[in-house]
Amino acid sequence: MYDLLIQNSMIVDGTGSPAYRADLAIANGKIAAIAPKIPAETAREVLDAAGLVTAPGFIDIHSHSDAALLLHDRCESRIYQGVTTEVSGQCGSTIYPCPDAHLDRLQQFAGRETAAYASVSYADFLKKFEENRKQMATNQISLIGHGALRCGVMGYENRKATPEELSEMRRLLARDLEAGAWGLSLGLGYTPGVSSDREELCSLGEIVARHDGIVTSHMRNQGLGTPQSLDEMFEIYRSSGAHVHVSHFKASGKAAWGHAQEYIDIVHDAQKKGIAVTADVYPYLAASSGITNSFPKWSIQGGKEVAVAMLKDPARRGKLMEELEKTFAAKEDGEALYVVTTNGAYPPADGKNIWQLSRALGCSMAEAAARVAVETNAGATCISFAMCESDVDLMLSQNDFAIGSDGSCLPLSPDENKGKPHPRNFGTFPRFLRLCREKGLCSLEIAVHRITGLSASIMGLTDRGVLREGLVADLTLFRADEITDRATYEDPFQKPQGVYHVLMDGRFALRDGLQTPLLLGKFLLKK
Repeated sequence: MYDLLIQNSMIVDGTGSPAYRADLAIANGKIAAIAPKIPAETAREVLDAAGLVTAPGFIDIHSHSDAALLLHDRCESRIYQGVTTEVSGQCGSTIYPCPDAHLDRLQQFAGRETAAYASVSYADFLKKFEENRKQMATNQISLIGHGALRCGVMGYENRKATPEELSEMRRLLARDLEAGAWGLSLGLGYTPGVSSDREELCSLGEIVARHDGIVTSHMRNQGLGTPQSLDEMFEIYRSSGAHVHVSHFKASGKAAWGHAQEYIDIVHDAQKKGIAVTADVYPYLAASSGITNSFPKWSIQGGKEVAVAMLKDPARRGKLMEELEKTFAAKEDGEALYVVTTNGAYPPADGKNIWQLSRALGCSMAEAAARVAVETNAGATCISFAMCESDVDLMLSQNDFAIGSDGSCLPLSPDENKGKPHPRNFGTFPRFLRLCREKGLCSLEIAVHRITGLSASIMGLTDRGVLREGLVADLTLFRADEITDRATYEDPFQKPQGVYHVLMDGRFALRDGLQTPLLLGKFLLKK
Protein backbone atom coordinates (compact mmCIF):
# COMPACT_ATOMS: atom_id res chain seq x y z
CA MET A 1 0.00 0.00 0.00
CA TYR A 2 1.40 3.38 -1.05
CA ASP A 3 1.26 6.31 1.37
CA LEU A 4 0.40 8.87 -1.32
CA LEU A 5 -0.52 8.69 -4.98
CA ILE A 6 -0.15 11.78 -7.18
CA GLN A 7 -2.33 11.36 -10.23
CA ASN A 8 -2.72 13.07 -13.60
CA SER A 9 0.25 15.44 -13.42
CA MET A 10 2.93 16.21 -15.97
CA ILE A 11 6.23 14.66 -14.88
CA VAL A 12 9.29 16.86 -15.43
CA ASP A 13 11.90 14.60 -13.92
CA GLY A 14 14.89 16.93 -13.46
CA THR A 15 17.11 15.25 -16.06
CA GLY A 16 16.16 17.57 -18.94
CA SER A 17 14.25 14.76 -20.68
CA PRO A 18 10.87 15.54 -22.30
CA ALA A 19 7.91 15.88 -19.96
CA TYR A 20 5.32 13.11 -19.87
CA ARG A 21 2.00 12.50 -18.16
CA ALA A 22 2.06 9.86 -15.43
CA ASP A 23 1.12 8.99 -11.87
CA LEU A 24 3.68 8.96 -9.07
CA ALA A 25 3.40 6.89 -5.90
CA ILE A 26 5.22 7.44 -2.61
CA ALA A 27 5.94 4.96 0.17
CA ASN A 28 8.12 5.36 3.24
CA GLY A 29 9.40 8.74 2.09
CA LYS A 30 10.65 7.42 -1.26
CA ILE A 31 9.38 7.45 -4.81
CA ALA A 32 7.90 3.96 -5.08
CA ALA A 33 6.50 3.98 -8.61
CA ILE A 34 6.07 6.16 -11.69
CA ALA A 35 3.66 4.75 -14.28
CA PRO A 36 1.05 5.90 -16.81
CA LYS A 37 -1.79 4.77 -14.54
CA ILE A 38 -1.59 3.58 -10.93
CA PRO A 39 -4.90 2.44 -9.37
CA ALA A 40 -6.23 4.76 -6.66
CA GLU A 41 -7.08 1.83 -4.38
CA THR A 42 -3.36 1.04 -3.99
CA ALA A 43 -2.78 4.21 -1.92
CA ARG A 44 -3.94 5.51 1.45
CA GLU A 45 -4.26 9.02 0.02
CA VAL A 46 -4.73 10.29 -3.52
CA LEU A 47 -3.87 13.77 -4.80
CA ASP A 48 -5.39 14.77 -8.13
CA ALA A 49 -2.70 17.00 -9.66
CA ALA A 50 -4.30 17.57 -13.06
CA GLY A 51 -2.87 20.71 -14.64
CA LEU A 52 0.24 20.66 -12.45
CA VAL A 53 3.86 19.78 -13.08
CA THR A 54 5.45 17.33 -10.65
CA ALA A 55 9.18 18.10 -10.41
CA PRO A 56 11.94 17.29 -7.96
CA GLY A 57 12.11 19.67 -5.01
CA PHE A 58 14.09 22.71 -6.06
CA ILE A 59 17.73 22.88 -4.91
CA ASP A 60 19.19 26.30 -4.14
CA ILE A 61 22.85 25.79 -4.99
CA HIS A 62 23.89 29.12 -3.46
CA SER A 63 22.27 29.93 -0.13
CA HIS A 64 23.13 31.85 3.02
CA SER A 65 20.60 30.15 5.27
CA ASP A 66 23.25 28.45 7.41
CA ALA A 67 22.89 30.93 10.30
CA ALA A 68 19.58 32.54 9.28
CA LEU A 69 17.72 29.28 9.89
CA LEU A 70 18.65 29.55 13.56
CA LEU A 71 16.42 32.64 13.68
CA HIS A 72 13.78 31.72 11.10
CA ASP A 73 13.24 27.97 11.27
CA ARG A 74 10.08 27.98 9.10
CA CYS A 75 12.20 29.10 6.12
CA GLU A 76 9.09 30.68 4.60
CA SER A 77 10.94 32.50 1.83
CA ARG A 78 12.24 29.12 0.63
CA ILE A 79 9.30 26.73 1.03
CA TYR A 80 6.91 29.05 -0.81
CA GLN A 81 9.31 29.04 -3.78
CA GLY A 82 9.39 25.24 -3.90
CA VAL A 83 12.90 24.94 -2.46
CA THR A 84 13.50 21.77 -0.43
CA THR A 85 17.33 21.74 -0.22
CA GLU A 86 19.87 24.55 0.14
CA VAL A 87 23.65 24.52 -0.34
CA SER A 88 24.62 26.87 2.47
CA GLY A 89 27.76 28.31 4.03
CA GLN A 90 28.68 30.27 0.93
CA CYS A 91 31.10 33.14 0.18
CA GLY A 92 33.55 32.03 2.87
CA SER A 93 31.12 32.71 5.70
CA THR A 94 30.19 30.06 8.25
CA ILE A 95 30.16 30.10 12.05
CA TYR A 96 32.56 27.14 12.24
CA PRO A 97 35.31 25.89 12.49
CA CYS A 98 38.15 27.37 14.54
CA PRO A 99 40.89 26.26 16.94
CA ASP A 100 39.58 25.48 20.42
CA ALA A 101 41.38 28.49 21.90
CA HIS A 102 39.84 31.01 19.50
CA LEU A 103 36.10 30.46 19.67
CA ASP A 104 35.74 34.13 20.58
CA ARG A 105 36.85 35.05 17.05
CA LEU A 106 34.07 32.97 15.51
CA GLN A 107 31.52 34.37 17.95
CA GLN A 108 32.38 37.84 16.71
CA PHE A 109 32.41 36.60 13.11
CA ALA A 110 28.91 35.14 13.63
CA GLY A 111 27.41 38.31 15.06
CA ARG A 112 25.35 38.89 18.15
CA GLU A 113 22.18 37.03 17.13
CA THR A 114 23.83 33.68 16.41
CA ALA A 115 27.05 33.92 18.44
CA ALA A 116 25.85 31.18 20.81
CA TYR A 117 25.99 28.71 17.91
CA ALA A 118 29.53 29.60 16.81
CA SER A 119 31.43 26.32 17.05
CA VAL A 120 34.93 24.91 16.94
CA SER A 121 33.79 22.31 14.40
CA TYR A 122 30.92 21.39 12.11
CA ALA A 123 30.18 18.38 14.33
CA ASP A 124 30.02 20.66 17.38
CA PHE A 125 27.58 22.94 15.56
CA LEU A 126 25.34 19.99 14.70
CA LYS A 127 25.47 18.89 18.33
CA LYS A 128 24.39 22.34 19.55
CA PHE A 129 21.58 22.37 17.01
CA GLU A 130 20.30 19.02 18.25
CA GLU A 131 20.75 19.74 21.96
CA ASN A 132 18.78 22.96 21.63
CA ARG A 133 16.03 21.07 19.79
CA LYS A 134 16.26 23.35 16.81
CA GLN A 135 14.36 22.54 13.64
CA MET A 136 14.21 23.86 10.08
CA ALA A 137 11.91 23.60 7.12
CA THR A 138 14.52 22.92 4.41
CA ASN A 139 17.40 20.49 4.03
CA GLN A 140 20.90 21.91 4.34
CA ILE A 141 24.04 20.87 2.46
CA SER A 142 26.81 22.57 4.41
CA LEU A 143 30.07 24.00 3.13
CA ILE A 144 32.99 25.19 5.26
CA GLY A 145 33.71 28.89 4.98
CA HIS A 146 37.31 29.81 4.17
CA GLY A 147 36.75 33.17 5.83
CA ALA A 148 35.81 31.41 9.05
CA LEU A 149 38.87 29.14 8.80
CA ARG A 150 41.21 32.07 8.28
CA CYS A 151 39.52 34.17 10.96
CA GLY A 152 39.74 31.35 13.49
CA VAL A 153 43.39 30.64 12.81
CA MET A 154 44.78 34.09 11.93
CA GLY A 155 42.15 36.66 12.83
CA TYR A 156 41.89 39.39 10.19
CA GLU A 157 45.60 39.88 9.66
CA ASN A 158 46.42 41.05 6.15
CA ARG A 159 49.37 38.80 5.40
CA LYS A 160 50.44 35.45 4.02
CA ALA A 161 49.64 32.44 6.22
CA THR A 162 52.67 30.83 7.85
CA PRO A 163 53.28 27.11 7.18
CA GLU A 164 51.99 26.37 10.68
CA GLU A 165 48.83 28.40 10.19
CA LEU A 166 48.15 26.79 6.82
CA SER A 167 48.67 23.37 8.37
CA GLU A 168 46.10 24.20 11.04
CA MET A 169 43.58 25.38 8.44
CA ARG A 170 44.11 22.13 6.53
CA ARG A 171 43.57 20.11 9.71
CA LEU A 172 40.35 21.88 10.62
CA LEU A 173 39.03 21.60 7.07
CA ALA A 174 39.83 17.88 6.84
CA ARG A 175 38.14 17.20 10.17
CA ASP A 176 34.93 18.96 9.08
CA LEU A 177 34.85 17.32 5.66
CA GLU A 178 35.17 13.95 7.39
CA ALA A 179 32.21 14.97 9.58
CA GLY A 180 29.98 15.38 6.52
CA ALA A 181 30.57 18.88 5.09
CA TRP A 182 30.55 19.00 1.30
CA GLY A 183 33.40 21.33 0.46
CA LEU A 184 35.01 24.72 0.95
CA SER A 185 33.49 28.11 0.09
CA LEU A 186 35.69 31.10 -0.72
CA GLY A 187 34.79 34.75 -0.21
CA LEU A 188 37.71 36.39 -1.97
CA GLY A 189 35.98 39.75 -2.26
CA TYR A 190 35.51 39.94 1.50
CA THR A 191 37.72 40.15 4.51
CA PRO A 192 39.58 38.03 5.61
CA GLY A 193 39.50 35.97 2.38
CA VAL A 194 40.74 38.96 0.37
CA SER A 195 44.11 38.61 2.12
CA SER A 196 44.74 35.01 1.00
CA ASP A 197 47.02 34.02 -1.86
CA ARG A 198 46.87 31.26 -4.47
CA GLU A 199 49.27 29.04 -2.54
CA GLU A 200 46.89 29.00 0.42
CA LEU A 201 43.84 28.32 -1.73
CA CYS A 202 45.52 25.54 -3.71
CA SER A 203 46.76 23.90 -0.51
CA LEU A 204 43.25 23.88 0.94
CA GLY A 205 41.97 22.61 -2.41
CA GLU A 206 44.13 19.51 -1.93
CA ILE A 207 42.16 18.65 1.20
CA VAL A 208 38.85 19.17 -0.61
CA ALA A 209 39.97 16.95 -3.50
CA ARG A 210 40.92 14.13 -1.11
CA HIS A 211 37.34 14.15 0.16
CA ASP A 212 35.81 14.41 -3.32
CA GLY A 213 34.34 17.80 -2.39
CA ILE A 214 33.82 21.11 -4.14
CA VAL A 215 35.41 24.56 -3.89
CA THR A 216 32.84 27.31 -4.48
CA SER A 217 33.95 30.91 -4.83
CA HIS A 218 32.73 34.46 -4.62
CA MET A 219 35.61 35.43 -6.85
CA ARG A 220 38.19 38.10 -6.12
CA ASN A 221 36.83 40.32 -8.90
CA GLN A 222 33.50 40.05 -10.72
CA GLY A 223 33.98 42.97 -13.08
CA LEU A 224 36.74 43.64 -15.60
CA GLY A 225 39.07 41.48 -13.51
CA THR A 226 36.91 38.40 -14.09
CA PRO A 227 39.39 36.66 -16.47
CA GLN A 228 42.12 36.85 -13.82
CA SER A 229 39.69 35.71 -11.13
CA LEU A 230 38.63 32.74 -13.24
CA ASP A 231 42.27 31.83 -13.81
CA GLU A 232 42.73 31.73 -10.04
CA MET A 233 39.87 29.22 -9.85
CA PHE A 234 41.36 27.14 -12.64
CA GLU A 235 44.72 27.16 -10.88
CA ILE A 236 43.10 25.65 -7.79
CA TYR A 237 41.88 22.79 -9.98
CA ARG A 238 45.19 22.40 -11.83
CA SER A 239 47.11 22.32 -8.55
CA SER A 240 44.77 20.21 -6.43
CA GLY A 241 42.31 18.42 -8.69
CA ALA A 242 39.39 19.86 -6.73
CA HIS A 243 36.16 20.61 -8.58
CA VAL A 244 35.79 24.42 -8.62
CA HIS A 245 32.51 26.27 -8.86
CA VAL A 246 31.94 29.95 -9.71
CA SER A 247 29.27 31.43 -7.45
CA HIS A 248 26.76 34.01 -8.74
CA PHE A 249 28.60 34.38 -12.06
CA LYS A 250 28.10 37.86 -13.49
CA ALA A 251 29.56 40.85 -15.31
CA SER A 252 29.43 43.36 -12.48
CA GLY A 253 29.84 47.12 -12.78
CA LYS A 254 29.18 49.37 -15.77
CA ALA A 255 32.71 48.98 -17.09
CA ALA A 256 32.14 45.23 -17.46
CA TRP A 257 28.71 45.44 -19.13
CA GLY A 258 28.73 43.66 -22.47
CA HIS A 259 31.50 41.26 -21.44
CA ALA A 260 29.23 38.38 -20.40
CA GLN A 261 29.85 36.33 -23.56
CA GLU A 262 33.62 36.71 -23.10
CA TYR A 263 33.41 35.43 -19.53
CA ILE A 264 31.10 32.56 -20.50
CA ASP A 265 33.52 31.54 -23.25
CA ILE A 266 36.41 31.44 -20.78
CA VAL A 267 34.50 28.95 -18.61
CA HIS A 268 33.43 26.79 -21.53
CA ASP A 269 36.93 26.78 -23.02
CA ALA A 270 38.31 25.67 -19.64
CA GLN A 271 35.78 22.84 -19.50
CA LYS A 272 36.84 21.68 -22.97
CA LYS A 273 40.43 21.57 -21.69
CA GLY A 274 39.41 19.24 -18.90
CA ILE A 275 39.10 21.69 -16.00
CA ALA A 276 36.31 20.67 -13.62
CA VAL A 277 34.58 24.03 -13.35
CA THR A 278 30.86 24.79 -13.03
CA ALA A 279 28.85 27.93 -12.30
CA ASP A 280 25.59 29.28 -10.95
CA VAL A 281 23.73 32.51 -11.69
CA TYR A 282 20.72 34.38 -10.35
CA PRO A 283 17.95 36.15 -12.33
CA TYR A 284 18.31 39.72 -11.03
CA LEU A 285 20.17 42.87 -12.05
CA ALA A 286 21.12 43.73 -8.47
CA ALA A 287 23.47 42.20 -5.94
CA SER A 288 23.30 42.59 -2.17
CA SER A 289 26.11 42.90 0.33
CA GLY A 290 27.63 45.22 2.92
CA ILE A 291 28.39 48.89 2.38
CA THR A 292 32.13 48.27 2.00
CA ASN A 293 31.54 45.97 -0.98
CA SER A 294 31.50 49.19 -3.02
CA PHE A 295 34.87 50.20 -1.56
CA PRO A 296 38.24 49.30 -3.16
CA LYS A 297 39.50 45.92 -1.95
CA TRP A 298 42.75 47.37 -0.58
CA SER A 299 40.73 49.40 1.92
CA ILE A 300 39.28 46.32 3.66
CA GLN A 301 42.41 44.19 3.83
CA GLY A 302 42.80 43.42 7.49
CA GLY A 303 39.06 43.83 8.14
CA LYS A 304 36.18 46.14 7.20
CA GLU A 305 37.06 48.21 10.23
CA VAL A 306 40.30 49.19 8.45
CA ALA A 307 38.26 51.20 5.94
CA VAL A 308 36.30 52.80 8.77
CA ALA A 309 39.52 53.74 10.58
CA MET A 310 40.86 55.28 7.37
CA LEU A 311 37.76 57.42 6.99
CA LYS A 312 38.06 58.63 10.57
CA ASP A 313 41.70 59.60 10.15
CA PRO A 314 42.13 62.98 8.39
CA ALA A 315 45.67 62.03 7.44
CA ARG A 316 44.61 58.85 5.63
CA ARG A 317 41.06 59.36 4.36
CA GLY A 318 42.06 61.31 1.23
CA LYS A 319 43.08 58.32 -0.89
CA LEU A 320 39.95 56.35 -0.06
CA MET A 321 37.70 59.35 -0.64
CA GLU A 322 39.30 59.84 -4.07
CA GLU A 323 38.30 56.27 -4.97
CA LEU A 324 34.77 56.77 -3.64
CA GLU A 325 34.42 59.93 -5.71
CA LYS A 326 35.21 57.83 -8.79
CA THR A 327 32.75 55.12 -7.73
CA PHE A 328 29.97 57.65 -7.19
CA ALA A 329 30.76 60.00 -10.07
CA ALA A 330 27.24 60.36 -11.51
CA LYS A 331 23.73 60.49 -10.12
CA GLU A 332 22.94 57.03 -11.47
CA ASP A 333 25.94 55.63 -9.55
CA GLY A 334 24.40 56.79 -6.29
CA GLU A 335 20.93 55.64 -7.29
CA ALA A 336 22.35 52.18 -7.93
CA LEU A 337 23.32 51.62 -4.27
CA TYR A 338 20.38 51.32 -1.89
CA VAL A 339 20.74 50.97 1.89
CA VAL A 340 18.50 48.14 3.09
CA THR A 341 19.21 48.54 6.78
CA THR A 342 21.77 50.00 9.15
CA ASN A 343 20.45 47.76 11.94
CA GLY A 344 19.47 50.81 13.94
CA ALA A 345 22.94 52.37 13.85
CA TYR A 346 22.17 55.19 11.37
CA PRO A 347 18.42 55.55 10.70
CA PRO A 348 18.76 58.54 8.30
CA ALA A 349 20.22 56.13 5.70
CA ASP A 350 17.65 53.34 6.02
CA GLY A 351 15.61 52.89 2.84
CA LYS A 352 17.52 55.52 0.84
CA ASN A 353 19.91 55.19 -2.05
CA ILE A 354 23.23 57.02 -1.85
CA TRP A 355 22.02 59.80 -4.16
CA GLN A 356 18.95 60.43 -1.98
CA LEU A 357 21.04 60.33 1.19
CA SER A 358 23.56 62.80 -0.23
CA ARG A 359 20.72 65.23 -1.03
CA ALA A 360 19.28 64.83 2.47
CA LEU A 361 22.66 65.39 4.10
CA GLY A 362 23.76 68.16 1.75
CA CYS A 363 27.04 66.45 0.83
CA SER A 364 28.66 64.52 -2.00
CA MET A 365 27.66 60.94 -2.69
CA ALA A 366 31.15 59.77 -1.72
CA GLU A 367 30.77 61.52 1.63
CA ALA A 368 27.30 59.99 2.11
CA ALA A 369 28.67 56.48 1.50
CA ALA A 370 31.57 57.18 3.84
CA ARG A 371 29.22 58.40 6.52
CA VAL A 372 27.12 55.22 6.31
CA ALA A 373 30.28 53.12 6.72
CA VAL A 374 31.53 55.14 9.69
CA GLU A 375 28.19 55.42 11.50
CA THR A 376 27.49 51.68 11.17
CA ASN A 377 31.09 50.51 11.60
CA ALA A 378 30.72 48.99 8.11
CA GLY A 379 27.61 47.10 9.25
CA ALA A 380 25.02 48.39 6.76
CA THR A 381 23.38 46.01 4.29
CA CYS A 382 22.91 47.34 0.76
CA ILE A 383 21.44 46.42 -2.61
CA SER A 384 23.62 47.27 -5.60
CA PHE A 385 22.22 47.50 -9.15
CA ALA A 386 25.42 46.33 -10.77
CA MET A 387 24.40 44.26 -13.84
CA CYS A 388 22.68 44.95 -17.16
CA GLU A 389 19.72 42.98 -18.50
CA SER A 390 21.36 41.68 -21.67
CA ASP A 391 24.28 40.20 -19.72
CA VAL A 392 21.99 38.63 -17.12
CA ASP A 393 19.77 37.12 -19.83
CA LEU A 394 22.82 35.72 -21.60
CA MET A 395 24.05 34.10 -18.37
CA LEU A 396 20.57 32.74 -17.72
CA SER A 397 20.39 31.20 -21.18
CA GLN A 398 23.38 28.92 -20.58
CA ASN A 399 21.93 25.44 -20.10
CA ASP A 400 24.91 24.23 -18.07
CA PHE A 401 24.71 27.03 -15.48
CA ALA A 402 22.73 26.16 -12.35
CA ILE A 403 20.50 28.66 -10.54
CA GLY A 404 21.19 29.89 -7.02
CA SER A 405 19.49 32.63 -5.04
CA ASP A 406 22.41 34.10 -3.04
CA GLY A 407 19.67 34.67 -0.47
CA SER A 408 18.61 33.11 2.81
CA CYS A 409 15.57 31.84 4.63
CA LEU A 410 13.49 34.77 5.86
CA PRO A 411 9.99 35.22 7.24
CA LEU A 412 7.31 36.78 5.06
CA SER A 413 6.21 39.29 7.68
CA PRO A 414 7.82 42.73 7.16
CA ASP A 415 7.82 43.21 10.94
CA GLU A 416 10.16 40.25 11.37
CA ASN A 417 12.69 41.56 8.84
CA LYS A 418 15.24 44.36 8.82
CA GLY A 419 14.41 46.86 6.11
CA LYS A 420 13.52 45.55 2.66
CA PRO A 421 15.82 42.64 1.75
CA HIS A 422 16.63 41.73 -1.84
CA PRO A 423 13.63 40.10 -3.58
CA ARG A 424 15.87 37.18 -4.56
CA ASN A 425 15.30 35.86 -1.04
CA PHE A 426 11.62 35.40 -1.91
CA GLY A 427 11.33 34.89 -5.65
CA THR A 428 14.44 33.50 -7.40
CA PHE A 429 13.13 30.14 -8.63
CA PRO A 430 9.61 31.12 -9.72
CA ARG A 431 11.19 34.18 -11.36
CA PHE A 432 13.65 32.01 -13.30
CA LEU A 433 10.85 29.74 -14.51
CA ARG A 434 8.80 32.78 -15.55
CA LEU A 435 11.70 34.35 -17.44
CA CYS A 436 12.36 31.07 -19.24
CA ARG A 437 8.68 30.96 -20.24
CA GLU A 438 8.44 34.60 -21.30
CA LYS A 439 11.86 35.10 -22.89
CA GLY A 440 12.43 31.60 -24.25
CA LEU A 441 15.73 31.27 -22.38
CA CYS A 442 15.37 27.49 -22.36
CA SER A 443 12.66 24.82 -22.30
CA LEU A 444 10.67 24.01 -19.17
CA GLU A 445 12.45 20.66 -18.92
CA ILE A 446 15.90 22.25 -19.06
CA ALA A 447 14.84 25.02 -16.66
CA VAL A 448 13.70 22.44 -14.09
CA HIS A 449 16.92 20.49 -14.64
CA ARG A 450 18.94 23.61 -13.80
CA ILE A 451 17.21 23.99 -10.41
CA THR A 452 17.16 20.29 -9.55
CA GLY A 453 19.19 17.58 -11.26
CA LEU A 454 22.02 19.82 -12.44
CA SER A 455 22.57 21.24 -8.96
CA ALA A 456 22.44 17.74 -7.48
CA SER A 457 25.01 16.55 -10.03
CA ILE A 458 27.36 19.48 -9.38
CA MET A 459 27.27 18.76 -5.64
CA GLY A 460 27.48 14.97 -5.96
CA LEU A 461 24.05 14.53 -4.37
CA THR A 462 22.73 11.14 -5.49
CA ASP A 463 19.57 10.43 -3.48
CA ARG A 464 17.39 13.31 -4.75
CA GLY A 465 17.27 15.97 -7.46
CA VAL A 466 15.60 13.78 -10.10
CA LEU A 467 12.40 11.75 -10.14
CA ARG A 468 13.32 8.09 -10.12
CA GLU A 469 11.99 5.10 -8.26
CA GLY A 470 13.90 4.55 -5.01
CA LEU A 471 15.00 8.15 -4.55
CA VAL A 472 13.84 10.49 -1.78
CA ALA A 473 10.38 11.95 -2.42
CA ASP A 474 11.29 15.64 -2.29
CA LEU A 475 8.84 17.12 -4.78
CA THR A 476 7.54 20.48 -5.96
CA LEU A 477 4.22 20.71 -7.80
CA PHE A 478 3.50 23.89 -9.75
CA ARG A 479 1.49 25.22 -12.66
CA ALA A 480 3.88 25.83 -15.55
CA ASP A 481 1.87 28.62 -17.18
CA GLU A 482 1.28 30.45 -13.90
CA ILE A 483 4.40 30.20 -11.79
CA THR A 484 5.95 33.62 -11.21
CA ASP A 485 7.66 35.78 -8.62
CA ARG A 486 5.77 38.64 -6.98
CA ALA A 487 8.55 40.01 -4.74
CA THR A 488 9.84 43.43 -5.75
CA TYR A 489 12.52 45.75 -4.43
CA GLU A 490 9.78 48.01 -3.07
CA ASP A 491 7.80 45.14 -1.53
CA PRO A 492 9.82 41.92 -1.31
CA PHE A 493 7.53 40.23 1.24
CA GLN A 494 5.23 38.56 -1.27
CA LYS A 495 4.68 34.88 -1.88
CA PRO A 496 5.36 33.59 -5.37
CA GLN A 497 2.41 32.46 -7.44
CA GLY A 498 1.82 29.04 -8.96
CA VAL A 499 3.54 26.75 -6.43
CA TYR A 500 0.81 24.48 -5.04
CA HIS A 501 2.47 21.63 -3.15
CA VAL A 502 5.92 20.90 -1.73
CA LEU A 503 6.75 17.49 -0.27
CA MET A 504 9.84 16.45 1.68
CA ASP A 505 10.42 12.77 2.41
CA GLY A 506 6.94 12.24 1.01
CA ARG A 507 5.23 14.53 3.51
CA PHE A 508 3.59 17.88 2.79
CA ALA A 509 5.67 20.93 3.69
CA LEU A 510 3.38 23.09 1.56
CA ARG A 511 -0.16 22.03 0.64
CA ASP A 512 -2.62 23.90 -1.53
CA GLY A 513 -0.31 26.91 -1.46
CA LEU A 514 0.00 27.11 2.33
CA GLN A 515 2.90 26.02 4.51
CA THR A 516 2.05 23.18 6.89
CA PRO A 517 3.22 23.05 10.54
CA LEU A 518 5.79 20.37 9.68
CA LEU A 519 9.48 21.33 9.80
CA LEU A 520 11.00 18.48 7.82
CA GLY A 521 14.49 19.76 7.06
CA LYS A 522 17.65 17.92 8.00
CA PHE A 523 21.38 18.32 7.53
CA LEU A 524 22.39 16.13 4.59
CA LEU A 525 25.84 14.78 5.35
CA LYS A 526 28.31 13.82 2.63
CA LYS A 527 29.11 10.15 2.91
